[in-house]
Amino acid sequence: MLFLGAGGSLAAQQLSESEEIAALPDAPQAQTAPNPSEAVKGGSIPSPANQNCPPAKPPAAEEARAAGAAEQEKNTTSACKPKFDFLYPLGKPPGHGHRLTSTDKLRLAASDVVDPFNLLTIGATAAISVGSDPNTGYGPGMKGWVKNSATLLTEDMTGSFFSTYFIPSITKQDPRYYRMPNASIPRRIVNVIVQPVWARSDNGGHMPNYGMLIGVPASVALADLYVPGRKQGVWSVVSTSAISIASAPIDNIVNEFLPDVAKRFNVHIVLIQRIVNQLTLTEGTS
Repeated sequence: MLFLGAGGSLAAQQLSESEEIAALPDAPQAQTAPNPSEAVKGGSIPSPANQNCPPAKPPAAEEARAAGAAEQEKNTTSACKPKFDFLYPLGKPPGHGHRLTSTDKLRLAASDVVDPFNLLTIGATAAISVGSDPNTGYGPGMKGWVKNSATLLTEDMTGSFFSTYFIPSITKQDPRYYRMPNASIPRRIVNVIVQPVWARSDNGGHMPNYGMLIGVPASVALADLYVPGRKQGVWSVVSTSAISIASAPIDNIVNEFLPDVAKRFNVHIVLIQRIVNQLTLTEGTS
């Protein structure tokens, strides 16, 4: 009995000791230094050998893709830039069916001045004038032709300014010539003759052609101040203006019938084709 009791107390004592040991806190772990190679792999510590290395280059495929994107962007940007057109130095005016603003009328006036047919007319007129009479105020030869051409070009610029831009902007007039391609030949001829004095308004109605009736005398009076040998005075302005207005149907004949001639004969001459293209844009149809 004693032995069993002693054995039981001993077992109980051992059990209590084991429970006390289990209840003790865990033993401290040994502090070990981190492995540099593993730290570099984890991204926490940079490798000393890689600190001075340049960044890795992207793959060749990515470089080619980036170069292609930059080239495409460059081409898109250059394509979006408006190209300068000699026929329309201030920009193209809107085509037929669109109401003209004052800025559009200024663009139309500028395009009328630099029109190839107009420039050829100025050069030919100056050549005939100097060739027929070398004793004019411009002088003979090439020098006289240059002076005469410059004077005619200045007259044309002032005429376009008053007749196409300034007066039509004030009076709300549409300075464009309106063709009648679907009308009969006699009706089209009447249209050619009448439009220098009877024109369209910005609202689409009809009105006197103030651009011609007022603009031409204004430009003639201004030209009398710088054209050599030109007579001055009211009668000179009236007579010169009347001749200019009476000769306006000559330009209207070109505007009216040149596109038909180009279509019939399949014109491929660059100069005439550019004139036809400009007439299609700047001249209306009725």
